[in-house]
Amino acid sequence: MKKILLIDDSDTYTWCLQKYLQHRGYSVKTACTLKEARAAIQEEMPLVICCDLDLPDGSGMDFLDEVRAADKEIPFILASCHDKDDYEQEAMRRGATLCMDKMKGMLLQDKLVEYAYKATTDIIPPTYHKLLYVCADEGNAGVFRAAMLQKGFNLVLVTNLFDAEKRLAEDTEIELILSDINFSDGTALDLFFAIRQLSGIINFADRKSDNLLPFFIVTADDDLKTEYQYRYEGVNDYFISPVNIPELIRRILFFLE
Repeated sequence: MKKILLIDDSDTYTWCLQKYLQHRGYSVKTACTLKEARAAIQEEMPLVICCDLDLPDGSGMDFLDEVRAADKEIPFILASCHDKDDYEQEAMRRGATLCMDKMKGMLLQDKLVEYAYKATTDIIPPTYHKLLYVCADEGNAGVFRAAMLQKGFNLVLVTNLFDAEKRLAEDTEIELILSDINFSDGTALDLFFAIRQLSGIINFADRKSDNLLPFFIVTADDDLKTEYQYRYEGVNDYFISPVNIPELIRRILFFLE
């Protein structure tokens, strides 16, 4: 299997990205210098490249030129602490796929998974949707997330309300929320009300006229009283696990397309 190549002179930074990507099933190669990166691509062209802008022996921008001379299609992400306005236009002109703030590590993780998935699948869905999945049981969520990814839905996984609100504040690419009922720091209803407040502050991209993200309950709780309460408050749909994935996707697309 081809590897994702991470190039950064911070071992701690690449270690965190590497562990996340390996947990998602991807092989990873790391390099601290351009010399090591050049040796890696000579051995085998990676699946995706993520490179810092400033390295001890040169510039990630110059390495981008070298990669593009050999391969015009490989996804190449420049991740830097510099203000993107200072270099993004030049980087895109020279063939970068994406420029990102390396301190927004969770967003960078999402993009690496997205591009790696697109590079390894034979059938690319016409649209790649990003959903926030707030789940009470991370173990069971992995199988569900993998099944949804095969259909073109990248589930960003969090396990509490604090992380859910943080991701929504940072990531305007999220199009819809799936949520279980109960968490260590509150309930899905608490999150639903918090999102109503967030929607007045954050301009979510491509929202409907009410500016609210579609909100689905996906839970093992089959109590009819609970379901009635959530539907009464305005959640868009309510699913009891185990979920019929084709039906879930059909209803998701009703709100997204």
